[in-house]
Amino acid sequence: MSRDCYEIILNHDCDLACGFCSQVDFDQKVRSGLAAAVRHIYSARKAGYRRLGFSGGEALLREDLPALISAARGVGFRTIRLQTNGARLSSLSLCRRLAEAGLTVCKFTFLAGRASIHDRLTGIPGSFGKSLAGLDNMLALKLSVGVNLLATRLNYRELGAALKFFMDRGAADFTLIYPIYTGAMRQNSASLGVALPEASPHFTKALDLALAAGLGGGVKALNIPPCLLPGHERRAVDLYRFNTVVASPRGPLRDLDADTALDKTHGPPCAACVLRERCGGVDRRHAALFGWAGFSPIRKLRTLRIPEPERGYLSGLEKCFLETLKIRDGLSTAEVLRAARTIPLCHDCRDGAGVLTTGAGLVKKGLVKKSFRKGAYIWRLA
Repeated sequence: MSRDCYEIILNHDCDLACGFCSQVDFDQKVRSGLAAAVRHIYSARKAGYRRLGFSGGEALLREDLPALISAARGVGFRTIRLQTNGARLSSLSLCRRLAEAGLTVCKFTFLAGRASIHDRLTGIPGSFGKSLAGLDNMLALKLSVGVNLLATRLNYRELGAALKFFMDRGAADFTLIYPIYTGAMRQNSASLGVALPEASPHFTKALDLALAAGLGGGVKALNIPPCLLPGHERRAVDLYRFNTVVASPRGPLRDLDADTALDKTHGPPCAACVLRERCGGVDRRHAALFGWAGFSPIRKLRTLRIPEPERGYLSGLEKCFLETLKIRDGLSTAEVLRAARTIPLCHDCRDGAGVLTTGAGLVKKGLVKKSFRKGAYIWRLA
């Protein structure tokens, strides 16, 4: 098994009633006990995992979540992530408790940039407003905030608009998700389902928008084969390993890459594709529902011209860089890297090369100045 991310599913119950939920058939009463969850945390750290994640159901239904996050921080995890619908994070006091406990990454799921669609898909009026307040709270607390945008027949044409809405809000990390036809999504496939070839142009347009904003590296597409993302093939999450092990409330550990591979299948168009060996194809349930019409093999990868990024948008790394200079201006590259380790937003900074690249981008945007002194670059706010 991989040694990157260890994901603990704490429970299957939820405070929303999403029409696309993949866990609707699970026993909503099943939960991981506190002692069992703590054992997972210690075992994960001892085994050498770098990142720890908590999810559900809705993990915020667990009153002991702050204690679990604190335990993860206590054993040495620097990157601790929460996957959530975010409705309960409208409470700023709860957000502060989670941040103070050691949470560094908060990943929200949204269905649109407006309440009418989001609330219809979650089945709970007012859920959009609460989740949006939670997003704003976590951004204000300087955590690394990500947004999952899941597409159904009701919202796939609005992916680009939703992406821009949350970009304007301050989010910089996104996963555009095509759903898997299990649970409620399978039950509601007639009303919520849309074939991949029909939805994919809207995913591509959203990726174009992110590229123009300078956030291309922070926006990825999940459950969409690269052949349906022309020019953005490298943004297909499925080409890479998740390197994630999942611990459910009951049952053995699951390797996410192995499970995903078992669910994929190749079709007739795949035989001539240059990515045949790297791409697993499409989910078997999608192939059974919609067939292979609209798929074409990739015969040659394209390279998109990267436009001059629009001003006003910052990547997660750029935000991280600026926060370090707000702490103390006039830092060397090595000092920026050290300072970044004290900021939750900067959970993933690794080396000086990344600092140099990010700093150069900020210089270009007129937000940072660079000078050279005694063999080192010095960075200051512009």
